[in-house]
Amino acid sequence: MSNATHHSGQPSTHLAGARWLLGGLLAAALAAGAPQTLAKKGFGDDSIEGTWGFSALGTLVPPAVPAQTPAAAVGLMVFDGEGGCIIDDTINIGGASFSRVSSSCVYAVDANGTGAIEATFPGDPGPTPLSFVVVSDATEIRFIRTDLGVASGVARLQDD
Repeated sequence: MSNATHHSGQPSTHLAGARWLLGGLLAAALAAGAPQTLAKKGFGDDSIEGTWGFSALGTLVPPAVPAQTPAAAVGLMVFDGEGGCIIDDTINIGGASFSRVSSSCVYAVDANGTGAIEATFPGDPGPTPLSFVVVSDATEIRFIRTDLGVASGVARLQDD
């Protein structure tokens, strides 16, 4: 008889208990990392009104550029509480840095705290689309770029 099974071929009580514990821990870990099915309600465009400092990292990919190119940005996002915004940033694309200010910018926040931004910058071939979620009691925004720039960033509400 081995330590793992009884002579009947069935798992020992010790091994069965360990499997049950491991399964329970795995289920708890998965549940803790799973998104809530019912998000906090009551967000709106006015939920992110104010000035936010942000940083973002990513990669531009073909066909936007000939080869994958690293990019980073740091700057300010200013939301007016009514769906209008301004993005003022310094961006580094493949080692070349420059500052810019959006020529147009709109956003929308859904009741569950998710939303979208579309900013246009002078000289860019098209708008920059972002998807985001408001977290940390509406003091932080986590965002990703949703076009040919694979990028993510975090914005934090600045103190008055």
